[in-house]
Amino acid sequence: ERMEKNGLISRKTDEADKRKTLLFLTDKAKELKEAYDSVSNEMGNIYYRDFTDKEILQFEEYLNRIRVNLEEWSDK
Repeated sequence: ERMEKNGLISRKTDEADKRKTLLFLTDKAKELKEAYDSVSNEMGNIYYRDFTDKEILQFEEYLNRIRVNLEEWSDK
């Protein structure tokens, strides 16, 4: 509801199945996503400058392993 009030999504009842509500990004949300993607790409370029593709892949694999470890720990 908050995203709808902020003009980020719109709702529409599914014509094929009236029980379903379809959600759509508004133009405002699409513009925000484009801005986010631009900043995210720029930051990625800064973070990974002078790293090889292999090093980046290894680093991201390590981060994923840390995430899995933390998830398993928090489930205990």
